[in-house]
Amino acid sequence: MKNKKGFTLIELIVVITIIALVTAVTAVSFTGINRKARDSKRVSDLEKIRIALEMYKQNNGKYPAPSGDSLLAVGLVPDYIQAIPTDPKSFKYSYEPEGDRFSYKLYAQMEDDASKNSLPGCYYGPSCGGVLLDCNYCVSSP
Repeated sequence: MKNKKGFTLIELIVVITIIALVTAVTAVSFTGINRKARDSKRVSDLEKIRIALEMYKQNNGKYPAPSGDSLLAVGLVPDYIQAIPTDPKSFKYSYEPEGDRFSYKLYAQMEDDASKNSLPGCYYGPSCGGVLLDCNYCVSSP
């Protein structure tokens, strides 16, 4: 009887299957982490815009009127914020003053279900830059 060195075909298949499963689980985990990181940036961006809007209101008595499709057009740059932050995945942030511009809502499209909020009147915001992409995160004036 010869003593053969090496692995059998069954052993190789088992090892390859285990490596494939570990790789798949790791890839899914990193996808979720990336979504959460982008959502964290969105929350941070809306907070920066909120602070700029509050400074604008202190100087002008009201929040700015919207003008066109962009937050750039509301008069915050360069006096209150250096540049309006942009969404990490090309969605749009949306600004809606309410009433006689004494309150407002800022909207963003979150990717991770845990990042979404459902404040009254905030869940179904304006379009965030895509087909059927309603904004699902909202920050409102204090």
